[in-house]
Amino acid sequence: MKILLAGTPEFAVPIFEKIINNFEVVGIVSQPDKPNKRGRILTSTPTKVLAQKYNIKCFQPEKIGQIADELKALDYDYLVTAAFGQLIPTSVLQIAKKLNLNVHGSILPKYRGAAPVQHALLNNDKTTGVSLMEMVKAMDAGDVFAKIEFEIDERDTASSLLRKISLLSAEKIVDWLNKIDKGELAREVQDESKVTFSPKLNKEDAEITKDLTCDEAINKIRAYEYNPGAYIYINDKRVKLFFATKKVVKAGLKFDLADGSIYAVDYQFDSKKRVKLEY
Repeated sequence: MKILLAGTPEFAVPIFEKIINNFEVVGIVSQPDKPNKRGRILTSTPTKVLAQKYNIKCFQPEKIGQIADELKALDYDYLVTAAFGQLIPTSVLQIAKKLNLNVHGSILPKYRGAAPVQHALLNNDKTTGVSLMEMVKAMDAGDVFAKIEFEIDERDTASSLLRKISLLSAEKIVDWLNKIDKGELAREVQDESKVTFSPKLNKEDAEITKDLTCDEAINKIRAYEYNPGAYIYINDKRVKLFFATKKVVKAGLKFDLADGSIYAVDYQFDSKKRVKLEY
C-alpha cells in the first residue's frame, strides 16, 4: 500500500508518524514554511520536520495543484490528509489509484470546514470527535468510513482538544486504513439536512467585550486560545487570554461582563511573561 500524506501543523504529526511506521509513504505535502511569530526566521512546518526525520521527500507548493504531475509520478494508492490547509483540486483527487481520505476533527456532517474544534468550543458542545472521510470536490462532503465521539472536558481549550483528536486518530488510523483496503469498512453517506459549517476564526472577532455573558466569554477564550488568540483591554492595555473561569480566584485577573464576573487564570499582558495560575 503506497500512501501520499498531506498536512501541515503539529496536529498531523502523530497521525502521519503512525502511517510512516506501518505503510510505504511516498511523500509528504505541506504548506510552505513561514516566518516565526517574531517574523524574522523562516521556520519549517512540523510535517516537514517529520519528513526530514524519516528521509521522505517533502513538497511545499503554494497550491498543491501546481505539482499534480510530480505527484502522479509517485504512483500511490491513497492520499491521506490531516489539517493540510488547502482545498484539494480535482487534478490531484484524480491521481490516487484507490481513495483520497481526510482526518476531520468533528462528527460529520456537523462542522464542515476549517475550524471544527474551535466551533465546538464556541457553541459549548458537550461532545466532539473525529471522522475519516473520503475527499470529494465539495468541502468535507464525502462519505464517512469511520468516526469516534468523545466528551469535551470543561477545561479543554482548542489546543488540548486538537491534541486529543490527533492522538485518538493516530491510535486508530492504521486499523482504519487496513480495513478500508480490505473493503471491511462501509461507507456512510452524510445527511445533507444536518450539515453545519465551521469557518476559520477571524482576528477581528477575537476581543472579549463587556456585552458578552460569562459563559459566552469563557467559551470564546477556549475556542480562540489556539489561534488567533482572544484578548481584552484593561486600562488601555491589551491582555491575551488563554483560559478563564467563573470560579473566584483571588490571584486571577478579574473583569466584569454582562451577567457577572470571570477570572483569567492564564493570561499575558503585551510584552510581559505569560501568567498561569493553579486554581
